[in-house]
Amino acid sequence: MPRLDPRATMAASLFTVNNTSIGVGFGTAALGNHCYNVVTMALQEGFSKFDTAEENDHWYDSASVGQALADYFLVPNDECVYNEDTMAEGVCGRTCSRADLRISTKIPPWKLTSEENIRKSAEESRNELVGFCEEILWDDGNDKLMIPFPLDVYYIHAPTCWKGWHPRCENPPPLMDLQSAWLAMEAVAAIDHSAKRIGISNVSPNELLSLIDFIRKRQETVQGNPPPRLPDVLQAFADPIEPADELRRICRQHNIEFVSYSTLGTQHARRGGKNPVLDSPIIRNIAERLKRSTAEIVLSWALQKNMSVIPRSSEREHIAQLARLLRKDESTFLNEDDMSRIDSMRRI
Repeated sequence: MPRLDPRATMAASLFTVNNTSIGVGFGTAALGNHCYNVVTMALQEGFSKFDTAEENDHWYDSASVGQALADYFLVPNDECVYNEDTMAEGVCGRTCSRADLRISTKIPPWKLTSEENIRKSAEESRNELVGFCEEILWDDGNDKLMIPFPLDVYYIHAPTCWKGWHPRCENPPPLMDLQSAWLAMEAVAAIDHSAKRIGISNVSPNELLSLIDFIRKRQETVQGNPPPRLPDVLQAFADPIEPADELRRICRQHNIEFVSYSTLGTQHARRGGKNPVLDSPIIRNIAERLKRSTAEIVLSWALQKNMSVIPRSSEREHIAQLARLLRKDESTFLNEDDMSRIDSMRRI
C-alpha cells in the first residue's frame, strides 16, 4: 500500500471545515493600548480562539492581536529542532494546528466595494493574524513547502453603514449589496482558502432570511467553484434581556453557528446607568449560591442555550475566571430552575 504524503494530510486538515463550534472564545474589542498584553494573558490562561476585526483605527487592534499570537507561539529558529511528527521547523513546543488556534476577524462595511477588495482584505488579515503559522514547513532536502494557515471565520461585520457606528461610515464609498458581497465571501473560503468558514454579523432576521433564500436558489441551479454556501456562523448581540430569539431560531433551522457578543449586558450599560445583566438580583443570587462570578453565570446560561460566546476582560483574575469555562465540566453548571429564572429577565 502506498504511503500517504504527510504534506497532503496536513494541508487537508488545515482547510477542512469541522463542525466544532467556537464555544468559548476571547473578544478583543475596546482593549486600547492594552490589547497586546491582554491577548498574551488570555493565551497563558488557555484561550486559543480569538475574535477581532479589521477597523484598527477605532475599536480594534488586529495588528497587536497578531503580534501577541506570533510572539507567544514563535521562538528563534536556532533554538529549534526539526520534528518529523509535526513537520515543524522554527517552532518549538507550540504549533498553531496542535494548539487548535482559531482566529476570526471581520471586514467592515466600507470595504465592501468589490469582490477583489473583499478577497484581498481577507488574505491581508490572514497574513497579519496567522501568517506566522506558515512556519509549519516540509523540507526533505529536495523541496520545501510552506503550508498557509487559514483564519477560522471571516465575517462581514455589517452589510451596510449606519450613522454613529464608525467615522468612516459618515461618508462611505459606493458599496456592494449583501448578495453580491456574499459571492466574494464564498471565494474567500473555497478558492483563496483565507478562511475555513465565512460568516455574517449585525443583520436582522429578515436580512438573514433573504440571504439564505438567495443562496438556496443558487444551490439548485449553480455549479462550479466557488459553490453556493450558507453562512457557517452568525455573530449578533444577545444577552438574557434581549436574547435574539428569532435570529437563533433561524440559525438552528439552517445549521448556522450563533456567536453572541455583548453577552454580559455591555450594550445596555453603554446607554447609561448600571449594567442590568450583571447587576440583576437574579444573576447575583445564583452567583452567590454557586460561588461563581456573575459573568460565569451569564456565559454558562448562553452556552446552555447553544450560543458560542466571546467575552473579554483586561484583568488577569477575570481572564482566569473566564478560562474556567473552557473546560466542559466547568462551563454548563446551571440547573433548570437557574435557567428559567435567567430566562425570566427577557424583555417582552
